[in-house]
Amino acid sequence: MSVYKSCGFIAIAFMAAMLISGCANDNPAAGTDGAANDMSASVDDHSGWWCKEHGIPEEECSMCSAAAAREFREKGDWCEEHNRAESQCFICDASRADKYAKLYEAKYGEKPPKPTE
Repeated sequence: MSVYKSCGFIAIAFMAAMLISGCANDNPAAGTDGAANDMSASVDDHSGWWCKEHGIPEEECSMCSAAAAREFREKGDWCEEHNRAESQCFICDASRADKYAKLYEAKYGEKPPKPTE
């Protein structure tokens, strides 16, 4: 029984450490308006409007959203080589990022941050 308690304690301590480390916010808010809340999320936080990892609106990101990926695959818009929507494959054609950069600029009035991936 003691072994089970030790394993449970270790599991709880590990989970607590993971939760605490995941709460760090490296990007301070850009301002005080409502848009700043979207921009202040950490890179791997997918609760905002913009996917900072991939430079695409979060709900359209075929690399982060299984639903979006499924829709792009069903439409035949898929890059097998890079495992993402072909229309979002900036590796095959960097100019495809322009479409998404314009969306960001229209919403925030500035150029988007460089994607981290």
